[in-house]
Amino acid sequence: MKHIYAWGLAAALAFGLQTTSSAQAVTHSIAEIQGELFSSPLVGLSVTTTGIVTANNMTSATSGVIGYFIQDGEGPWNGIFVYDNTQAPEIGDEVIIEGEVQEFYDVTELVNVSYFETLSQGNDVPAPSVVTTGELASSEAYEGCLVQVVNAVCVNPDADYGEAIFDDGSGEVKTNDYMYLPEDGWIQDEYYAITGCIHYTFEEYKIEPRYADDIVTGFINGVSEWLPAQSLNVYPNPATDAIRIGTEGAGFLTLTDAMGREVMNVQVQGTAPSVDISALQAGTYTAQFTSNSGRWVTNVLVQ
Repeated sequence: MKHIYAWGLAAALAFGLQTTSSAQAVTHSIAEIQGELFSSPLVGLSVTTTGIVTANNMTSATSGVIGYFIQDGEGPWNGIFVYDNTQAPEIGDEVIIEGEVQEFYDVTELVNVSYFETLSQGNDVPAPSVVTTGELASSEAYEGCLVQVVNAVCVNPDADYGEAIFDDGSGEVKTNDYMYLPEDGWIQDEYYAITGCIHYTFEEYKIEPRYADDIVTGFINGVSEWLPAQSLNVYPNPATDAIRIGTEGAGFLTLTDAMGREVMNVQVQGTAPSVDISALQAGTYTAQFTSNSGRWVTNVLVQ
């Protein structure tokens, strides 16, 4: 089965593509437009923002193609839906957009696009936030963002209007079919990993898968090794005798040197645990923390 991510090729192609600068000045980040609130604080204002296209060809059964999603960083509050049936950007395009901020049935959107420019193509798409189904069903923070649920059971494969319901044990969330629906439909009681953008329709947050590679069928063992790495917080950095890692709960911390040799593998637990590194030689090491819920990586400079 194909891997759920297809971004490595895009990253390789990006080296051969030129990036242009724009005379159009960015006035607000996407997070500022979202405002970390249910409703944007900028409703009715014209703003200019920039981001990477994470999904395109968003289609309504009654209106055809209605827009696309852009995101300017990983994590919550960094994504937004652009209602625009004129432009046709590709996933991975870096764009700059001027438009009006509106709340359309409680969805924060950019509408009435008055300026659109593609700055570069073939860029890496921000990594999806790995979130539980229960959190997605009630979290405004991920509206417009690329997300992923893992080992979610299909509890209702046909909830009408192309929707289905999934639960990873934390609560139910729906998927929608505005961009993609599996050809053979969803399977009752099957486990899925699903990637997509979060959209808010009919007073519910729903995952919008983009294409076939966004869906992996079956229970995934060793999920922490399968998930994309997130950024690990380590301090102090540079360090000398000990480091603390910004994690909670139990897991394993592995350090590898510049030659790829494993020099430390210790089990840690608790909040912000301290790890003795006094035996390490000076140099740069890759630190990786793995737990049942994910994988975090960063570089550590030992002096």
